[in-house]
Amino acid sequence: MEIWLKGSKRIQLPVLPSAYRVSSSQNNTTVNIISLGDVTLKGKRGLQEISFSSFFPSNYDPSYCSTTALKSPKAYVSQIEKLKRRGTIKLIITGTSINFRCTIESFEWGEEDGSGDIKYTLTFKEYRRPSASSSDVVEF
Repeated sequence: MEIWLKGSKRIQLPVLPSAYRVSSSQNNTTVNIISLGDVTLKGKRGLQEISFSSFFPSNYDPSYCSTTALKSPKAYVSQIEKLKRRGTIKLIITGTSINFRCTIESFEWGEEDGSGDIKYTLTFKEYRRPSASSSDVVEF
């Protein structure tokens, strides 16, 4: 498995997270109908969100690094911050069905133990381009 962020530049995350979480919703509405009670009106699907935590290592270690082309932890932070500000990116987690355009909703990072490694948590939200269907205009 590999995790890639593709925008103006491509970033392969150097250490795979131990887990990732995907959440999705359905925009249903519950209404109360007299003499029937509550019913659900089925809505359209919501946007998927994906989050995971890992770290950017300060030194290469083949036991956990997924790439030999290692950058400094601060370089990864800088690149992800730039991608976040630019707008949409493509998130790809190979070996899964996750391969779609999204936005970086949050990027929390910091150094904890003096090793030079930077631990982080990333949260992505699926991006769907707004589209309106055309309608026929009837003139009177």
